[in-house]
Amino acid sequence: MARTTDSAVQEIISLKVLTDTTPFITTANLLVTQHLGSSGLSTDLLEEIEKYLAAHLVALHPDERQLSEQKIGESSEKYVGQFGMGLDSTNFGQNVKVLDSTGYLASLGSGPVVDIDSVSITYA
Repeated sequence: MARTTDSAVQEIISLKVLTDTTPFITTANLLVTQHLGSSGLSTDLLEEIEKYLAAHLVALHPDERQLSEQKIGESSEKYVGQFGMGLDSTNFGQNVKVLDSTGYLASLGSGPVVDIDSVSITYA
């Protein structure tokens, strides 16, 4: 069962197109429960982490990306964050990093890089 609610998430992020954050809350809840559920963090803190993680996921949605710059003449737009930045790609994700004192959520997706060399076999 989710710790946060759609209305709590919508209190911290303004939606442009989406009307329901429940799918993002579900994902955030699964991640928080799986990785922090037995971490010893308080229920209140887990609820805050889940809320900001859900907002982070919403902000990554193509229709909800956060605008950082807008130019009107010869129109141009720039958005916050870059792909591959993990939680650093939104201010909500950065809040998750601050709230999660275990550092576990920040480490997700930053596993070791694997180099694979090809092997050529020649038959005589």
